Amino acid sequence: MKKYLPYLLGLLLIIVLLFLFAKGAQKNSEKKPSTFVSFKKEDKNPYGTYVAYHSLKRFFPRAGIIENTKNILNDTLFSHGRTGRLFVSIGPRMALSSYELDELMNFIEEGNNVFISCFQPGDELEQQIDARVSTGVLYSYPFADYGPDTLHLELDSIPLQKAYATSYPGVALEGYFVRTDRNTTRILGRGHDGRANFIQLKKGKGSLFLHLSPMAFSNYFLLYQNNIQYFSQVFSMIPGETQTIIWDEYYRKRKYDDSGGKSWFASIMKQKAFRSGILLALLLLLIFALLEMRRRQRFIPQMERPKNDTLDFVKTMGLLYYEKRDNGNLAQKMSAYFLEHLRNKYHIFSKELNEDFIREVSHKSGVNIPLVTAIVYQIKQVSTERAISDADLIILQTNIEKFYNSI
Repeated sequence: MKKYLPYLLGLLLIIVLLFLFAKGAQKNSEKKPSTFVSFKKEDKNPYGTYVAYHSLKRFFPRAGIIENTKNILNDTLFSHGRTGRLFVSIGPRMALSSYELDELMNFIEEGNNVFISCFQPGDELEQQIDARVSTGVLYSYPFADYGPDTLHLELDSIPLQKAYATSYPGVALEGYFVRTDRNTTRILGRGHDGRANFIQLKKGKGSLFLHLSPMAFSNYFLLYQNNIQYFSQVFSMIPGETQTIIWDEYYRKRKYDDSGGKSWFASIMKQKAFRSGILLALLLLLIFALLEMRRRQRFIPQMERPKNDTLDFVKTMGLLYYEKRDNGNLAQKMSAYFLEHLRNKYHIFSKELNEDFIREVSHKSGVNIPLVTAIVYQIKQVSTERAISDADLIILQTNIEKFYNSI
């Protein structure tokens, strides 16, 4: 019976997996809307930006839309000497390097506008505008499965003719400004509890608009009741005549080195069906491993202990040098091996065997200076003299052994 147990466990695992897949297929058949937050312009699910992208075309009918798929530093769309451009980036994060930020500021200063909507603008951008940003409940991202269930947004009466407020019943994933520089920035909108989430920074002939509630440009928000008016009110603040819209695809998809970020496995484990299936599979594998721990293989015969051929080789070479009486050659090899030991273990690479070399060896190894001085003097003697006596060779070997034993 025991030999059939693994097959029974495997069959049970297959049945459970089929049950979970069938249950998942049944849930999918109910056409439950996706809660994945993608911010993709071609995504028509609740948290894509299909509506926002096509609304830009209607709001700026004379402007052409071009997609940005490269780094700002390498993309010719941001070349100097052109005005009337609007760069729009809607995504989870916009962490620019200092070089990218400088190029973006030059782009604005020439008379172009930049609209960024993200949860986290990054440290460099926060320092540039002298502001500090905090995020609300983001632990469910990139899924909008749970969290605060209502997103409230307001636009101030300035520069609009009157204040505007709206909301939607979706998950409220958002960021907000903890501190802003009122001398250089202007607050245009607010989010939960009246905290600022939308500011404008003028730079040269253009402006930077920084918005910390990108969920406001999702399909769900814009299609809920009359929330498309929020989109119109926001983009009506863009100054000047827009001739070209640069829609960002590079920074939305850019991967950031964030140790606090969640892996794809963590995202999968959020799904209840996957989590149950994986835990059950791990449990069955554990049971199988415990049952298979008993010894099945035949007795392993005792192997003879291998001989230390290295020691025999050293003895043979030592006798060979002793018979030839080539003390100079042997002393040079001993000296070279000692210097190689200093390079490998203590990273001492000095070519001059001087006082600085002696002090460095003594400091890093902890061996007293007189012993190191004696060894260095003998190594110099080996390199200059051809004939080395047996007594000098023995003294060199003795001092080197003292050095090794003193470490």
